[in-house]
Amino acid sequence: MKEEYRQAFTEVYEIFKLMPQELLDKIPENFYQMIEEERDTLYKPNIKEPIENQTLKNETVIILGLIYRDFLCSPEERKELKEKDAKDIQEVKELMQNESRKKYNPDDIFEGKQKKKKTKENSMVTQEKWYQKIFNIIKSIFS
Repeated sequence: MKEEYRQAFTEVYEIFKLMPQELLDKIPENFYQMIEEERDTLYKPNIKEPIENQTLKNETVIILGLIYRDFLCSPEERKELKEKDAKDIQEVKELMQNESRKKYNPDDIFEGKQKKKKTKENSMVTQEKWYQKIFNIIKSIFS
């Protein structure tokens, strides 16, 4: 397993240790054990500060978002989050298709690199919004 994921599991495990027992009870035991077994025991994150002051790995934020969506939120909120995820994924797919069309369109061969640079920036903004949504959800858990 990649080191980034093992470190992310360590950060998630440390957050688990700070969570109230009533929330931990909602997380399946086999999932908790998998996080515990796959974590990097040599990596020592500092999770003592408030969650909004943390600089967590992107992988950690994604894992926490999935944990919240799949185990901690209400069924109604879970349905809403899955719909948002599907919508976000569709938007990213459409954006990638548009980029591909622009990149390989014979009419655009002679256009400068400036247009390609703007497309990449737009893609990054879309991804940042997606990660920001997950981070906000996680912040609301610990508020």
